[in-house]
Amino acid sequence: MVSFQDVQTAYYLIAATGVLVAAIYYIQNMRNAERSRKTQLSTNITEKLGSKEFLRDFIELSNMDWRDPEAFAKKYDSSLNTETSNDSFAQRWHLWATYENLGYLMRNGLVDDEIVYNSQGVHPMIAWARCLPVLEYYRRKELGSRYFENFEYLARRMWEMGKARGLTSPGFRNGLIGDSLKDVFESKLTT
Repeated sequence: MVSFQDVQTAYYLIAATGVLVAAIYYIQNMRNAERSRKTQLSTNITEKLGSKEFLRDFIELSNMDWRDPEAFAKKYDSSLNTETSNDSFAQRWHLWATYENLGYLMRNGLVDDEIVYNSQGVHPMIAWARCLPVLEYYRRKELGSRYFENFEYLARRMWEMGKARGLTSPGFRNGLIGDSLKDVFESKLTT
């Protein structure tokens, strides 16, 4: 014969199991929604970074002609050269600020590193390496040592991911794109 206590215990056990199943279902749905949101944001960002406008800014910044940060400032800094530098100011700040924001999102786990690497991996590294003397100049001169720290984080994270995926050759000797960036990224990583 089944006692009232046995029935009550079974009822509580069934109710607790139902609550547990509901909680697991809710957590799974939340994780799936978070993953979907993160993927969508990452995809939207990488579409922007793959636009012709953004790629033109990247190419023009890469092709700017300067030998040292002072020469860069004289030629491209809008506070020193208002005639020719406004467009270059807009281009470089658009690119730098975009990479700064992307680095912030990545550092805080809000975008997917793999999606960013697969769509843009080498570009932030090249931009950081190319502009590092200028960025360090502005950090020392007027902006402070933490300025563009998220851009730096992004470039270094892409470097680490690239090295793990064969972007560099053993001993950095085969002339791959990553090999040419070794001095920029390896020097600070080993200190």
